[in-house]
Amino acid sequence: MENGKILGIAYNVIPVEDLEASAAWFVKHFGFNIRNRREGYLSLFRENRPILDLIQSEHKSRAVFEVRNQRRWVITFFTDDIASLHNYLKSEDVKVGNISDEGKYGKFFVMEDLDGNLFDVWEHHDCELIF
Repeated sequence: MENGKILGIAYNVIPVEDLEASAAWFVKHFGFNIRNRREGYLSLFRENRPILDLIQSEHKSRAVFEVRNQRRWVITFFTDDIASLHNYLKSEDVKVGNISDEGKYGKFFVMEDLDGNLFDVWEHHDCELIF
């Protein structure tokens, strides 16, 4: 099958309580730019690449789930300098966990946005990612 293959994930959608405050938070901390603004919905891009769509939701559900009573993330961000990003986010009072070095699997930390959506942040130097 030559055509019609999945090439990757285009973007992820997360629920937020205050669309404008959440968008500003992601722009400030990650340098995303806002596109495709609609009623209660907008897209966040890194340059010309879609990353996240934020949808305003008054419901308290968030982009997390639980395994054995432990909150888990749905989305993993990729970075090429996890220590610098971690230090920056801590200095900005973003809720971040400790960096975990898992050897050949890379380095990770967990962080939370304004709404309690949970994200994993990953650094790995032996993985092909298309930017």
